[in-house]
Amino acid sequence: MYGVLSYPQYQRLKKFHKRLYMVIIIFGLMMIFTPHMVAHADLFGFYVPDVYDEITENVKETNNILAKAFKLSKTSPYTVVNSIAAGTESYKAALAVRNASKTTALVVATLLLMVDFFRKSINFEWASKWENILIFLIKILVIKQVVQNADVIVGHIYSIFNYINNEATSVTTSFLPCDKIEPYKATVKQSFIKQVSKGWWDYWYDKGAGNTTDEYTYNISLNAVKMFYPNAKLPTVKEFTDIDSFVDAFPSPTDKINFFPTWEMAKLQPLFLIMKAIAYIVFVIVIGRVFELSVYTIFAPLPLATFASETSNEVAKNFLKNYIATVIQVAVMVVMFVVYGAVTTYFVAQTNGLRLVNFIILCALGLGIMKSGTWAKKICGIG
Repeated sequence: MYGVLSYPQYQRLKKFHKRLYMVIIIFGLMMIFTPHMVAHADLFGFYVPDVYDEITENVKETNNILAKAFKLSKTSPYTVVNSIAAGTESYKAALAVRNASKTTALVVATLLLMVDFFRKSINFEWASKWENILIFLIKILVIKQVVQNADVIVGHIYSIFNYINNEATSVTTSFLPCDKIEPYKATVKQSFIKQVSKGWWDYWYDKGAGNTTDEYTYNISLNAVKMFYPNAKLPTVKEFTDIDSFVDAFPSPTDKINFFPTWEMAKLQPLFLIMKAIAYIVFVIVIGRVFELSVYTIFAPLPLATFASETSNEVAKNFLKNYIATVIQVAVMVVMFVVYGAVTTYFVAQTNGLRLVNFIILCALGLGIMKSGTWAKKICGIG
């Protein structure tokens, strides 16, 4: 019934397991709630600098994603479209769509001009003045040139307003505070006593591997850490030869006596995920923006043709506003990250370093990034 064990043996084994689990639980609680164990490794062998290093690594990774996204935002849609190899099916399709767009736009412009002319010619006073007729003829020539050179006109508009993006992305090298990354090292010479204190297995393993020293290296940015622990402090000494002095040099980053590094790292994971999610959202928006600008460029002759009539020129005006809004959307996102840093500093100070505020501000930043297109349109007077 109990396999190879007799019933008494099974009961003894069961009692042993219960005691073992109890010891593990008690030891874990001691690691969490015992003050004198705060500065040293917790139940899973993590230290306070492990938490700092994890924060720095995740913030740095998020910054790298953002840097690549904003670098991609400098890519002109004309560069993308012109990169299509001539003679390929894709090139032929794009060229056919552009030519068809221009042809259709000329037809639309002609119809609008005819309607506009017949509407005005009913007024005898307007038709009797040769200046009005001359202006109308000049208007025909101008509209034709606008339609045929719509891509050039839109290209100049892109260059003018993309200047704002270039200025914004050139000065903002780090969108999240992760500058001044300092390396902290602890090189500990191994000894028989220290190795045995760590465990017999570690001793024989290191001895067999020929390891004579234990090296611990942590790359930490205080500014990145302060995003989550505003009261965090780093030691002035950066190299240690004793692990105890190394760990003791990093005080608890909060006002609490007990600091459980493993638990803190687990609580930080949702924040890290939100940061990276925001970075990838920016990436998707930037790529979508390139698609949008490319479509606007190819179909630009159609809305610009509506300039031919006074009754329909609002379509062309709205098109230009939407185009400009799409161009400056990158600058709007950059400003959001700049404001994010200021808002974080302000509200964290007002709430005495309450970490939940960081979480809320990060969520607000993510929502703001997703609405950056809407805000850019509002800047241009749309919506």
